[in-house]
Amino acid sequence: MKFKKRILLVDDSQTQLLMLQISLEKMGFEVINASDGLEGVSRAFADQPDLIVSDIMMPELNGYQLCRLLKNDKKTAQTPIILLTSLDQPQDRFWGIRAGADQYIVKNSDLSDLKKVILLLLKKTRRHAKPILRDESLSKKSTDWQSIRSNVNHLLDKLLFESTLSGEARQLANFIHIQDDLLSAFSALVSSLIEYSCLCLCLSDRRGRRCYLDLKQPLSGKMLDKMIKNITVRMGEHETKEVMEQVFFKGSEKTDEQVKDPILSELVVPLDIHNDCIGYLAFFSTKKTAFRQKSEDIIRLLAQDFSMVFQLMLLYAETKELSITDGLTQLYNKRYFLEIFEKEFERAKRSNLDLCVILMDIDHFKAVNDTYGHLQGDSILKEVAEIMRESIRKIDFPARYGGEEFIIIAPNTKMEEMLEVAERIRKFTEVHEFKGDLSPLKITLSVGVAAMQGNLENALELIKMADDALYLAKDSGRNLVCVANELE
Repeated sequence: MKFKKRILLVDDSQTQLLMLQISLEKMGFEVINASDGLEGVSRAFADQPDLIVSDIMMPELNGYQLCRLLKNDKKTAQTPIILLTSLDQPQDRFWGIRAGADQYIVKNSDLSDLKKVILLLLKKTRRHAKPILRDESLSKKSTDWQSIRSNVNHLLDKLLFESTLSGEARQLANFIHIQDDLLSAFSALVSSLIEYSCLCLCLSDRRGRRCYLDLKQPLSGKMLDKMIKNITVRMGEHETKEVMEQVFFKGSEKTDEQVKDPILSELVVPLDIHNDCIGYLAFFSTKKTAFRQKSEDIIRLLAQDFSMVFQLMLLYAETKELSITDGLTQLYNKRYFLEIFEKEFERAKRSNLDLCVILMDIDHFKAVNDTYGHLQGDSILKEVAEIMRESIRKIDFPARYGGEEFIIIAPNTKMEEMLEVAERIRKFTEVHEFKGDLSPLKITLSVGVAAMQGNLENALELIKMADDALYLAKDSGRNLVCVANELE
């Protein structure tokens, strides 16, 4: 049975749309009339029109509300809606489009533009494989105000919840410069909405990929690795060899290898910004079917509202890192090093703690630049920096101090320990085959080491001691480690 295309006209003044009705019927459409917004919603559900044309200014339920209500329901969400009105201010059009209208047209006596838009929208409307069988008996029903009011209240509750979440996201954006506080506040918000055993926030930027973990109950490290692997598979990155760094939320439970509880439920949603995926938000639970439809809707809203917040957090961290990092070697720069060193020196002096400094210089580096060029010199600087990173401990603080000079500070470290670090870097550099255009290059370092002494007045005096030891190493034949107290 073939149906005519059905168009619903909603207006409290029927005479205004009479000409349109006549014109549409001449074009072969079946036209249904509704005298106000309430009847319009009722007929939209009962008569299942192919397109709706509605006025805006109507009693009880206006056109904006009608549009938002119908676009929020799965049964009518795909039905094109044209708002036809005499309201022609920019803000009126803004609200109409934001309410979900497919077109916003200002009334005039010429109906040709409106008819063109109707035909265009009907053409774009998805064609069903099978015709929709309309229940004609429903069209006889009167307006069900109770049902519509219930739908309106549900929509208002939904919009209020969404706006509240958006408000929370704006509030948390104030913490983008303090990552721990931001993640803790996010954890508190999410925990108040849904129950989970583990939250995984996986983010990617130029610094690499990290997985921020919030455990509400102890889980084994093996289980965590399995969950993260599941996320990378969903991300389509299961073939990557890059290890995802794990960072725990402040206050998170820790791993416990004795725990055997299996993960029975999971939900992973992307963090998208303008079709660009910056990561994934994943929830896991030891309870079966933990994430029902309501929880899933909440999680998707969280992903939508907080994607930009997490992006700002990444951008802030990246900008901060760029400001304190040497662009070539990716070590800390001299300015930031001196800032940290000053604090460490004052702390060591005040609390009578050990503090050591290593200052090193690449031997005959000018000759390398003159012979092989500055690009080759830059390559050597980057490789020496990598040797340093691989040779030092987590408590050590490495920086590029000058052109070919590098420096390391080690808080709470005795001279004997620092000498081991310095000698390790010197030996690794000596045996390393640096890439060259014609053949591998051999590079050596001269190194000076100094330790905190009670009579030092400021941090620069300790650096001067390390610098004097460095020059002693150069004067003694280079490729050596010398200690500041050997100068006495």
